[in-house]
Amino acid sequence: ARGLLRQLFTRVYFADEADANSTDPVLSSLPDDAARRSLLAAPVEGGYVIDIRLQGDDATVFFEV
Repeated sequence: ARGLLRQLFTRVYFADEADANSTDPVLSSLPDDAARRSLLAAPVEGGYVIDIRLQGDDATVFFEV
């Protein structure tokens, strides 16, 4: 993130928590499925994984604070 001079804020949701995710007001407010998917941590053996992408087509959603 060369040149990044501001803090970034995002949220993480667990992909295997569909019921909780479907009622979350922040996740529901995002404009499309791609934006929502950028915040989902996928279950893997021993925990979860999420890729934080700062730019490009699969960029993670960040929020103004």
